[in-house]
Amino acid sequence: MRLKDPFSLKAADMTKRTNKPRKPRDEESSDEVSGLTCQHVSKAVDLSSVKKSVLSSVWLVCSECLKERTMIDGEPAASHDILVCLKCGFQGCNQTGIQHAVKHHQALHPESHCITISLSTWKAWCFECNEELSTHCNKKALAQTLDFLQKHSVKATSASPKVIKFQEEPSDYTDPPKGKSPAINSTLVPVKGINNLGNTCFFNAVMQNLSQTHMLIDLIQEVKEKGYKLRICPPVETNLSPLTVTLPSPEPLTSAMFLFLQSMKEPGKGPLNPKILFNQLCQKAPRFKGYQQQDSQELLHYLMDSIRVEETKRVKAGILKAFNNPTEKTADEDTKRKVKAYGKEGVRMNFVDRIFVGELTNTIMCEECEHISTVKEAFIDISLPIIEERVSYYICSEENHHSHGHMSTPSSTSTLTPSPTPISASSPSPSSSTRQGGAVEQLVTAVSKVNLGFTSADCSPSTRCSPEEQGETQSRDNLHHQHHQGAFQVLSHSYTPSSKECSIQSCLHQFTSVELLMGNNKLLCESCTERRQKQLLLFSSFMEHKVEKMYTSARKQMLISSLPPVITLHLKRFHQAGMNLRKVNRHVDFPLILDLAPFCSASCKNLAAGDRVLYSLYGIVEHSGSMRGGHYTAYVKVRAPQRKTEQHHRNLSGQLDAGGSSQGQWVYISDTTVQTVPESRVLNSQAYLLFYEEML
Repeated sequence: MRLKDPFSLKAADMTKRTNKPRKPRDEESSDEVSGLTCQHVSKAVDLSSVKKSVLSSVWLVCSECLKERTMIDGEPAASHDILVCLKCGFQGCNQTGIQHAVKHHQALHPESHCITISLSTWKAWCFECNEELSTHCNKKALAQTLDFLQKHSVKATSASPKVIKFQEEPSDYTDPPKGKSPAINSTLVPVKGINNLGNTCFFNAVMQNLSQTHMLIDLIQEVKEKGYKLRICPPVETNLSPLTVTLPSPEPLTSAMFLFLQSMKEPGKGPLNPKILFNQLCQKAPRFKGYQQQDSQELLHYLMDSIRVEETKRVKAGILKAFNNPTEKTADEDTKRKVKAYGKEGVRMNFVDRIFVGELTNTIMCEECEHISTVKEAFIDISLPIIEERVSYYICSEENHHSHGHMSTPSSTSTLTPSPTPISASSPSPSSSTRQGGAVEQLVTAVSKVNLGFTSADCSPSTRCSPEEQGETQSRDNLHHQHHQGAFQVLSHSYTPSSKECSIQSCLHQFTSVELLMGNNKLLCESCTERRQKQLLLFSSFMEHKVEKMYTSARKQMLISSLPPVITLHLKRFHQAGMNLRKVNRHVDFPLILDLAPFCSASCKNLAAGDRVLYSLYGIVEHSGSMRGGHYTAYVKVRAPQRKTEQHHRNLSGQLDAGGSSQGQWVYISDTTVQTVPESRVLNSQAYLLFYEEML
C-alpha cells in the first residue's frame, strides 16, 4: 500500500476517515479522532525509549541526513520538518523525495514504528492508519510524549549555541583595520560553523578543537605582531646570561592562523570561510590540494609542524640580529658558541612546543648484562593501538630488523617504536637561502634537532619520527653498570585494565607496558658484544678473531617523561590488513578527567612520585563511516579558562575526583551545523582524536 505524505495535505483532508472498516475500540490503549479508532498506540509509543534517544541525539536534525550529509536547497537538512518516531525516538525528515521518516517506518514495519510527531506542527500521525491522531488517548501515552518533546524543545532552543540555519553568504575573514589591533582574550569562545570547501571536513573538525584551545589563543595573541620581545634563558651550564631578542613579523601561515582564531572568536552570524588559512597550509603541504579525502591526524601534524618551522625561522632571525647578523667570516668561535646555545634554547620557546609537544622515553635493558640505554623522543600526539586490533611495525635497518641500540618488534604488539618514515617532498623545511656559513649554519643545525617530522601519506600515522631523516629532538644516554632496580618505575601505581576493557586507559596501559624481547626479537647488545671481544683478545691476543654479534633477551618500556599543557591522543582506527586498508569501529571508552600518572616515568619532569596528573577532556574529532566514504565531525567543550590556584598545579590528590568533570557546555559541530549536546552523546562518540588540557 502506498503511504501518504504526512502533513503535506490540507487540514480538512488530514482528518478524513479512510475506507477501512472500523475496528473495535481498545479501552486501554486506543486513540479516537472524529470517530477513528487507532489501535497502534499501545505498541507504537514508548516514552522511555523516546527520552533516551532524544537526550543522546542532535535535536532537530534528521539522523539519516546527518550521516549522509544531505543538503536541501543549499541548507542543512536540519532546517526542514522533522518527525520523531514514538517507538524509538528516531528523528527523520519529511522532505519530498527523501522522507527518511517514512523509510524508517517501512524498514521496521513489523515492529510498529508507525506513529510520529512533527517537531514543527506538534501533530501526531499514524502511518498504518494514514491519519492524524489526537494526542489525548485513554492512557495519555501520546499526551505524555508530546509534553516531553515540547519541554525538551524549549530547553534545547533556549540554550546557545543551537542548530543554526545559515542563510547568510559566508565571507572570508579579513585583516583588521590599520591602527587597530584585534584582541583575543580568554573569555568564552563562541562556536561557529566552518564552511566546507570540498571534502575539507577533516580540516574543519581539527580547527574547531584548536579554536577552543585557550592556551593557543593566548600565546598566539602574544607573538602575533612584529617587534615581540622574546627572553631566552640558556641552561646554567652554558654560563650565558639571558638574552632578549626582537622578533620580525610572523610568517604567512602563522598570520593566517591568528586571523582565523580571531574570526572564530568574534561574535556574528553565519559560518566562517577558512580558505585563507587552508590555502596557506596547502602552500606548505601541497598534498592537501585538490579537495580529496584526507586524514585529520595528518592534517594536525602538518599544520602544527609548518607553523613550528615558521616560528623557528622567526626566532633564528631575531637571535642573529642580536649578534649583528654574523657570517662565517665575521663570527669568532665564542660568537658561534653563543649563537648555537641561544638558538637551541630559543627555538623550543615557540608557542607550538610550549602547548603541544611532550617527550617519551624508551628504556631498553639487556637481561644478560643489565646494560641500559634510553632514547628520548619528542611527540606532538600519542598514537594508541585499539585493544584486540593490533598491527605489527618494524624498525628499519639496512641489514635486518636488528639495529644499533634498537630491536625488532614482536609480531604480537604494536606498542613498540613505529617504522620511521622519510620526510615528505611537500614537508616544510627551512629555506636553503637562509642557510649561510658560520654561526647561521650552526644555528640551523641546532634548530634542525628539535624539528618534528611528518607522517608519510603511504604509511600508518606515526607520532615518533626518525632522528636522522626527520631531525626530531632525540638523545641517547648509555648508562653502564646501572642496576635494573628503578629502571622501569612509573610515577604512581600501574593501571590494571579488566580482561575485556577497551578504554583510553587500557590503550595507554598497552602502550606503556614492559615487554620481553626474546627469540627472533632479541636485542643486539653492544655491551655483551664488546665484553665477548675483550674475552677473546685476552685468551688469544696473537690471533685474529671475527667477533660474532651478541643477541640477548631484553626488556623494553615506553613511558611519558615530559607532559605538555595540552596532550592529544590518537586512536589508530585505520590500518593495513594484507593488501587492504580497514577501519576499526570498536567503541573506545574515554573519561572526562584522565589521570596520566600511571603512564609517566618516575623521573617525569616537574613531577614527584605519588602525584596525580589530571587532564580534562575539552575536544574530540570523530570519524564516522568507512574508509571509502567517511565524515569528520567535532565535539568541543565551551568553558571558562582555567586559573592557576596552586603552586604545584598537578598535585590535586583529594581535591577532585578523577571521574568528575568541570563546568561547561558540550557542542557538536559538523561543518556548518552547530548544536549543544549532552555529555552522554559525547561519551558515546566514535573518537579518533582526543584533546585533553592539564588541570590547573
